[in-house]
Amino acid sequence: MHKIRSKILSVTLGLAVVIAQAIAPSAFASSYHTTTITYPYYAFVEDPENPWGTVWDALDSTDTIDYSDEFFNEPSPGDHPELRAVSYALALAGYENAADGYPSDDDLPPYSKLTNMLDQMGFSDYQSWDIASEENGHSMGTTIGRKTLADGQELIVIAPRNYNYMTEWISNLNVGTTGDHAGFTESAGFMIDDFNEYLSARSLTNYKLWVVGYSRGGAVVDLFAKSINETLASYQMDADDFYAYTFGAPRASSTETNYANIHDVKDGNDLLLGYVFPKLWGFYNTGTYEEIHPADLEISTSVVDITDIADSSRAFGVLANNEGLTKEVGTMNGRDFMDAWVQFVTENGLTREYFDTEVKTPLSKIMKAYQQRTLDKQSDFTNFFKDTSYGLANMVGGNALYDLISNYGGDLATFPAYLDLVKVLEGTATESDVDELITILTGYMGEYGDYEEKTGQAPAVTESEFAIIKENLPKLVKALSPMLIADAKYTQATYGEKYSLYYTYSLAANAEKLVIGHIPESIMPILKSLIPEDEEKEEDDEDSGSSSADNNEEQGPAVPNTGSEETLHAELASGNNTVQIVTSSVAAIVVGAYLVRRISLRNK
Repeated sequence: MHKIRSKILSVTLGLAVVIAQAIAPSAFASSYHTTTITYPYYAFVEDPENPWGTVWDALDSTDTIDYSDEFFNEPSPGDHPELRAVSYALALAGYENAADGYPSDDDLPPYSKLTNMLDQMGFSDYQSWDIASEENGHSMGTTIGRKTLADGQELIVIAPRNYNYMTEWISNLNVGTTGDHAGFTESAGFMIDDFNEYLSARSLTNYKLWVVGYSRGGAVVDLFAKSINETLASYQMDADDFYAYTFGAPRASSTETNYANIHDVKDGNDLLLGYVFPKLWGFYNTGTYEEIHPADLEISTSVVDITDIADSSRAFGVLANNEGLTKEVGTMNGRDFMDAWVQFVTENGLTREYFDTEVKTPLSKIMKAYQQRTLDKQSDFTNFFKDTSYGLANMVGGNALYDLISNYGGDLATFPAYLDLVKVLEGTATESDVDELITILTGYMGEYGDYEEKTGQAPAVTESEFAIIKENLPKLVKALSPMLIADAKYTQATYGEKYSLYYTYSLAANAEKLVIGHIPESIMPILKSLIPEDEEKEEDDEDSGSSSADNNEEQGPAVPNTGSEETLHAELASGNNTVQIVTSSVAAIVVGAYLVRRISLRNK
């Protein structure tokens, strides 16, 4: 009798596990035989919890992650938290290139850190390509390797290298006027050529494909994966054997597809990058949306108080001391604000076509000058614009004051630069008013030699960089002026005549918050927190007095979701795998206990 009861209990427990696995197989993925590997990455901040207090030295860092060939036993569609995390690690390892590698390791062979990570996972037979064009900016690289899985099938890995080639911002901003994003499309085409060359040289036909990309690389991988999915038959590959993971990828496709084997992974608070190329411009990601953290970011909305600026007797003091200029008018969910901002600027002229023809060129030239600096010198470039002691702000302000006193007797009421500025802030400026203001400000920028002569210190930019700034900054201001004037009109109509620039100032004031979800160091902790812990680890937690539930609470609301952005919030409310596992297991045990009791009674 005892043996019969034991057998029934064993069957019952087995049934509990089977039911739970059927409902949420990824929760038991920790049964994989994993290997802990070390991966390299650029650490842009030292403390993800306080990124803007520890930015920004591009430290050369490492971390560990678990890898297993068994991750690829499951078909690509679905939720695979272990594979997702190691895919992100591989994407970060691709942040080196042949041009200059990692800052502290110029003596190492190209791609050595990326291939070292692949070595640890058992890959070999590497081939690498580099494309860096000063002319068109379609700069990037690709490393491809392979390994043989236990069943004899090949696993091919593609890791694009998309950062620090010094020209990629030209490609980033080259949106084109129709079709897929022009710059990313050309880079994706290079990847396809590299992949075809790799396959042809080895006559590979029976394989699985794994490709990853972060940020710009994610957008390129998105278009690469879209092309592969459209031509799967020619590659003799099943859709389930194609594993594409993108992280923080800007939208780049002109068609909405939602391929299940392309995993579009994003932090819901990665808002600034998520709206670079918006849906209103006809851009989409091509995969299945996986939000790893809800969009719960609250921002403060602000307006500029122009009452004192419009009062010529007080204007200079207010502008010089930045007193009483702003007023907070509320708080707003970050995603809602960005949706409203994109809608507003698009309706007021900032369309895809306008960006490509008017904004792209001056902005890309300034960004290229910035990016061609070494990492430790890039902050000097940005500081030049706002430096009130030695930089551009100091020169423009000083020359404006000299002009006001010398030529207009200190009377702001007759000072053209002031009058044109007030018109912009009131939303009444005409195109000729803007042209006059820009011409005046360009003159106030002075010449390169004026900076050291005036301040006794050489400017933080080179003479050639200064020439680029002086030529293109006025063009950029001119291109964006219609949106500024429209913003001023909207703000005055909504908040009153004394206020201006609701969208512009709110966006600028919250810029750091809006990109927090895109910082590499902030994403990996979330991805790791979503990996189910194995039974041994759970027992260790219980012994130490720390439960997995406590750990999840400390991590915050990190909930994985798949599907379209439109259905995301409905899925958030539908519960999670943990609840389903517990419920099914309890049900199975209750059924087993009932059977034991029935057999016991029958044998009495």
